[in-house]
Amino acid sequence: MGLLTFQDASGLRWRVWRVESPTASAHLMEESYRNGWLVFEKEDGSERRRLAQVPEDWAHLTPEHLGRLCALAVVAPPGRSIGTMTTIRIPITPRPADFRHER
Repeated sequence: MGLLTFQDASGLRWRVWRVESPTASAHLMEESYRNGWLVFEKEDGSERRRLAQVPEDWAHLTPEHLGRLCALAVVAPPGRSIGTMTTIRIPITPRPADFRHER
Protein backbone atom coordinates (compact mmCIF):
# COMPACT_ATOMS: atom_id res chain seq x y z
CA MET A 1 0.00 0.00 0.00
CA GLY A 2 1.50 3.34 -0.98
CA LEU A 3 -0.55 6.18 0.50
CA LEU A 4 -3.17 6.30 3.24
CA THR A 5 -5.32 9.16 4.46
CA PHE A 6 -6.83 9.41 7.92
CA GLN A 7 -8.33 11.88 10.34
CA ASP A 8 -6.73 12.33 13.76
CA ALA A 9 -8.56 12.80 17.09
CA SER A 10 -8.60 16.59 16.67
CA GLY A 11 -10.22 16.35 13.24
CA LEU A 12 -7.13 17.11 11.13
CA ARG A 13 -6.73 15.10 7.95
CA TRP A 14 -3.34 13.53 7.21
CA ARG A 15 -1.66 11.52 4.48
CA VAL A 16 0.90 8.89 5.43
CA TRP A 17 3.36 6.88 3.33
CA ARG A 18 6.55 4.90 3.79
CA VAL A 19 9.92 6.04 2.49
CA GLU A 20 12.56 3.41 1.79
CA SER A 21 16.16 4.41 2.45
CA PRO A 22 18.35 4.37 -0.66
CA THR A 23 20.77 1.47 -0.10
CA ALA A 24 23.73 3.30 -1.59
CA SER A 25 23.45 6.26 0.78
CA ALA A 26 21.96 4.64 3.90
CA HIS A 27 25.33 4.80 5.66
CA LEU A 28 25.23 8.60 5.37
CA MET A 29 21.87 8.87 7.10
CA GLU A 30 21.07 9.18 10.77
CA GLU A 31 21.03 5.62 12.09
CA SER A 32 17.36 5.65 13.12
CA TYR A 33 16.29 6.38 9.51
CA ARG A 34 18.48 3.80 7.75
CA ASN A 35 15.64 1.26 7.51
CA GLY A 36 13.14 3.77 6.16
CA TRP A 37 10.53 5.95 7.83
CA LEU A 38 6.91 7.02 7.68
CA VAL A 39 5.98 10.48 6.48
CA PHE A 40 2.87 12.12 7.90
CA GLU A 41 1.71 15.17 5.96
CA LYS A 42 -1.26 17.39 6.75
CA GLU A 43 -3.74 17.22 3.90
CA ASP A 44 -3.15 20.91 3.12
CA GLY A 45 0.62 20.32 2.94
CA SER A 46 1.36 22.77 5.77
CA GLU A 47 3.26 20.28 7.96
CA ARG A 48 5.26 17.08 7.59
CA ARG A 49 6.45 14.70 10.26
CA ARG A 50 8.79 11.70 10.19
CA LEU A 51 8.57 8.50 12.21
CA ALA A 52 11.70 6.34 12.17
CA GLN A 53 10.22 3.25 13.84
CA VAL A 54 8.00 1.84 11.08
CA PRO A 55 5.56 -0.83 12.28
CA GLU A 56 5.39 -3.75 9.83
CA ASP A 57 1.60 -3.51 9.64
CA TRP A 58 1.40 0.29 9.40
CA ALA A 59 -0.82 0.17 6.31
CA HIS A 60 -3.46 -1.80 8.24
CA LEU A 61 -3.58 0.30 11.41
CA THR A 62 -6.73 2.11 12.50
CA PRO A 63 -6.97 5.90 12.13
CA GLU A 64 -6.71 6.16 15.93
CA HIS A 65 -3.43 4.23 15.95
CA LEU A 66 -2.07 6.23 12.99
CA GLY A 67 -2.99 9.41 14.87
CA ARG A 68 -0.98 8.26 17.91
CA LEU A 69 2.02 7.46 15.68
CA CYS A 70 1.69 10.86 14.01
CA ALA A 71 1.75 12.53 17.43
CA LEU A 72 5.03 10.71 18.20
CA ALA A 73 6.60 11.65 14.86
CA VAL A 74 9.21 14.41 14.62
CA VAL A 75 8.27 17.58 12.73
CA ALA A 76 10.32 17.65 9.53
CA PRO A 77 11.94 20.83 8.24
CA PRO A 78 9.96 22.41 5.42
CA GLY A 79 10.86 20.99 2.02
CA ARG A 80 11.97 23.07 -0.88
CA SER A 81 9.43 23.42 -3.62
CA ILE A 82 10.50 23.37 -7.24
CA GLY A 83 9.73 27.08 -7.45
CA THR A 84 12.44 27.90 -4.90
CA MET A 85 15.19 25.81 -6.47
CA THR A 86 17.88 27.44 -8.59
CA THR A 87 19.54 25.88 -11.59
CA ILE A 88 23.21 26.63 -11.97
CA ARG A 89 24.82 26.32 -15.38
CA ILE A 90 28.39 25.08 -15.21
CA PRO A 91 30.53 25.02 -18.36
CA ILE A 92 31.88 21.57 -19.17
CA THR A 93 35.51 21.49 -20.20
CA PRO A 94 36.55 18.33 -22.07
CA ARG A 95 39.49 16.40 -20.66
CA PRO A 96 42.22 14.94 -22.90
CA ALA A 97 41.01 11.45 -22.00
CA ASP A 98 37.65 12.31 -23.57
CA PHE A 99 39.36 12.53 -26.97
CA ARG A 100 41.25 9.21 -26.86
CA HIS A 101 40.22 6.77 -29.52
CA GLU A 102 40.71 3.07 -29.06
CA ARG A 103 42.12 1.29 -32.09
